[in-house]
Order: sequence, then structure tokens, then C-alpha cells
Amino acid sequence: MQILTRTLLILFILLAGGCAKQEHTPVTDETGAICPLPLPATYVADIPCRDCPPTTVALTLRTDSLYFLRIKTVQPDTGTENVKAEIGVWKYVSAGNTILLATYDNVARTLHITSTDKLRVIKVSGGIIPPDVNYDLSRDDSNPGYNDVVPVQGMYSYVANAGMFTECLTGAVFPVAMEAQNAALERAYLNTPHGQAEPVLVSFEARLKTRPRYGGIGYEEAVVPVRFIDIRPGIACSGEKSSKLRLVDNSWRLIELDEQPIELSEDQKNPFVHLQTRNNKMQGFAGCNRFSGTYLVKGSIFIFNKMIRTRMACVDGIEMEENFFRVLSATDGYHIEGDILELRDRSGKVLAKLQHAGGS
Repeated sequence: MQILTRTLLILFILLAGGCAKQEHTPVTDETGAICPLPLPATYVADIPCRDCPPTTVALTLRTDSLYFLRIKTVQPDTGTENVKAEIGVWKYVSAGNTILLATYDNVARTLHITSTDKLRVIKVSGGIIPPDVNYDLSRDDSNPGYNDVVPVQGMYSYVANAGMFTECLTGAVFPVAMEAQNAALERAYLNTPHGQAEPVLVSFEARLKTRPRYGGIGYEEAVVPVRFIDIRPGIACSGEKSSKLRLVDNSWRLIELDEQPIELSEDQKNPFVHLQTRNNKMQGFAGCNRFSGTYLVKGSIFIFNKMIRTRMACVDGIEMEENFFRVLSATDGYHIEGDILELRDRSGKVLAKLQHAGGS
């Protein structure tokens, strides 16, 4: 009996975890008003069109503010189906009892909630829909919702042999499934210079896949990269250039070594390193001697190599110099936060901190 009870309990937990994503979570607007729609939900309509082929629209609204829109047209003469699918962000506005949809291409749609089972499209990209045209969408619980490939954009990072994707419109975070063109996405990221574990803006066509949760009970959604499009380092989700300082074509002065602030005598020069894009050259001052060489940046790997230095004899700074060269030789990665450059080893341990000291 105990074995049966325990088995039933485990089964209940598994089922509860697997069905968690189907719970109706309330969504509120900026005033705190609760959206009256039972979510998640799919709404469907057959759109009559006098001068265009028959069109079927399916709109799925999720509790995480993502929506999926599927527009299918059928050519009457050939029966050929054409499907356009998109992902976007939606929000509820209690004033007017409306749903606003927005996507990457700046197409905006406004729908009025006529009941919990019906939505009416009243605006598309600022144009008012004629009132005599039936643009009502009816709730259809039997509709499978979304399973199409859609273009997406977001911040991608690859840490501990696993990819993570943060969608730009909503900030929703998805693990990346290791299938389809995942290898192309990984390769693009690993070949693009960036700080250790630093997210980079990517675009690709994707579909969502529900899978058992790794290391836990229940299920999770993963994003499957079906076709890689591009990667844009130094660009934020907004499309604007990131305010993050560049590693190269900048000078960095040493401020901390082995987790200890450096101490300089009154007439002692501050150690620094300057990195140039041209020919991957670097030069600097280590505390007593000047040095030069080259560097390699590939993905999150950052290596100083072929370093040579002058052979000056100094009263002060020689011990700090030897420690600085040891750190440069052990550097395998970097991270920039504000105006601080961290030199890190392969495990991610911070070896030294340098402060931005001007660009070239």
C-alpha cells in the first residue's frame, strides 16, 4: 500500500509539473487592472477578402506577453497554401478594454475584447478597419496554437556548453536546443570577440519546443534555431550601439593585481596596456620596463603572446612588474563592466583589473 501511495504521489507531481505551463495566470496592465481573457488562449478567424485569396488567422496569447500570429492564405486556382508566421509582444489596456500587438517590423495591431471568447481587430498599423468587414476572432481551444517557424531576435550567450537566448521584445529567457542549426549559432558566437559569458545580439528563424526540464521535474520550453541569420556584436536589442567600451583601440591602466589594489610611489608611473586593432598589436608599461607584442581574441578567448620587454634596472616596481607579466601570461579571457577591464583565467577567476585610460 505504501509503495502504491508513493507511486501515485510521484505521478501527481510529474503531472503537475508537466501541466504547469497550462495554468491560467492573470495578466495586468499598468494600472493593475486584470485582463479578462483566460490565458493562454488561441483565437481564430476566417477573413473574407474581396480581392485576395481566402485567409485564416490564428492568434495565440501567452501569459509571458509573447504572442504568435499565423496567417494562412490559399490560392483558389491551385490550392497552394502560403503561411506567414510572426512572434511579438502584447499588452492589455484596460482603458478601452483592448489588446495591443507589436512585432519586430513595427507593425502594430489593436484588438477590442468584445467578450472572453471574441476579439475584434480595430486597427492595423494605424489604419482603422472598416466596420462592415468581419474581423472578429473567436476563441478555439481545439486549435493547436503555434508550431510554425518565426523570425526572432535577442541576446545569446554560450556558457558551460549550453546556449541561452533572451528574446528582445519581452525579455523571456529560453534555453537553446542542440539541434537544427544550433551548431551554426554556436560557431558564430564563438568566433565573435566578446567578454566571458557576454550576451551578443543574434537573429535567426526558430520554433519553440517543449521538452523535459534538465535536472528537474516537469517541462520547459526551448528555442530551436532553424536558420541562423546574423550576429551583431556591440549592438543592443534597441538596435543602438552598446555603451560598453571596446577592448581594442583603448588604453587600460592597472588598478588591481591579484585582488589587491596596486600602490605606487610618488614618482612611479602607472602600468598600462594599449591594444590596437591593426595587426593585433599591443604595447604598454609594466612598472619598470616597456613591453610590446600581439594578442589574440576569438570568442571569449583573450591571449597575450609574443611579448618582449626592455631590460631596465629599477629600484621600484620590479616586483609588481613580474606579477603583472605573470598575470598577462595566464590571461585567457576578459570582461568589461563600465570602465573596468577584468583579465580572467580560463576558469573565469579575475587576475587583474584595469581602468579605461583613453582611446586611440
